[in-house]
Amino acid sequence: MRKKRNRYLPDRKAQIRRWVRRAKTVFGLLIFFPALFAFSAVLAHAYHALLDGPWFRLQEVEITGIKRVERKQVLDALGIPRNASLLAMKVPERARALEGLPWLRASRVRVEFPNRLVVEVTEREPYAVVFAEGFFFMDREGVLFAEAASDAYQSLPLVTGFSGSGLGIGDRLPQEPLESLRRLMQALSAVQGWFPMSQVSEFRWHDEEGFTLYTTVKAIPIELGWDEYELKLGRLQKVLGHLSHRQLLDSVTRIDLDYPNRAFVSGDFPAPKGI
Repeated sequence: MRKKRNRYLPDRKAQIRRWVRRAKTVFGLLIFFPALFAFSAVLAHAYHALLDGPWFRLQEVEITGIKRVERKQVLDALGIPRNASLLAMKVPERARALEGLPWLRASRVRVEFPNRLVVEVTEREPYAVVFAEGFFFMDREGVLFAEAASDAYQSLPLVTGFSGSGLGIGDRLPQEPLESLRRLMQALSAVQGWFPMSQVSEFRWHDEEGFTLYTTVKAIPIELGWDEYELKLGRLQKVLGHLSHRQLLDSVTRIDLDYPNRAFVSGDFPAPKGI
């Protein structure tokens, strides 16, 4: 008679093998986690040692791109003490701190190990001075970015017509006058030979009439409207030449060029003499 096979024996062996594997896993974890904790403690200690050590301390700050902004202003805005740890420095926060300087259009801060900080800035270029609720520098994008002293706009166009508009630092000039001003400035740059910018004391904007220039001498208004400034300035040259030839320039009080193919001139002209 054949001996009956014990069908439970393989199951017991498999169960023992599973227990052994689980025991190995538990034993491995018991070793791994303490080792990991110890290794992390070593890394943390090494990191704090680096922070407290002299190797990565700030010794030099290089600032490039400044023209009008003083170096001290940039350093004060950064607010970084000497010998600060470069490893602990939050560079993005330092770059954002420079946004408070009105003359800066863009800035970039980076660390050069072991002990140097490099600050690269791009300053705003004043394009004009706008008189609104005060005098403000304006860049080419139309942003009013800083207050202007009374003598600061002698070499820049003075743009008026915005009193009561509420415009201040951080605001942008409305799109229509800004685009018109750009076209007018471009047209004037082409006629500097006979009509230099120094002869214009004011660029006055009116929502319904466009730009009117006022001359430096006698503040004669020259009405130019919104566009076609090249044609109108060419017409102005002919008008001024004609008036100069007849010795009537000193009598002119107003020139209106905001008409197609013609100009209207007002003035205290002498009455024509009869025969």
